[in-house]
Amino acid sequence: MRYLLDTHVLLWWLVDPDKLTSKARDIIEDKANTIFISSVSIWEMTIKKDLGKLNIPNNILAVIRSEGIQFLSLSAEECLGLVDLPKLHNDPFDRMLIIQAKFNDLVMITKDPQILEYPVIAVKA
Repeated sequence: MRYLLDTHVLLWWLVDPDKLTSKARDIIEDKANTIFISSVSIWEMTIKKDLGKLNIPNNILAVIRSEGIQFLSLSAEECLGLVDLPKLHNDPFDRMLIIQAKFNDLVMITKDPQILEYPVIAVKA
């Protein structure tokens, strides 16, 4: 299967995997699954690092690659798809991740209860 990690799920996976449910850990560990992180998440982490709200290493991309996680770029079509997404969530980063999951037939892994309200297949982290 193909999964998209919410930003906090990636951070927990890298720093404290015990914060994740055993189901989420099993999915990420299973090499038969393809795990993605969005460029949107990289953007979000970079902004939070710049604001002093998050500490990530300068080699974060290499760290992610070493985990076998694939990168997913945001397309222009996905950006336009935001117009049709219900306004259940105010976080623009999460809204972009939701639309990417929908456009790319990915299962999201998240702990965010607002994301779980969207018509997207998700696994609770």
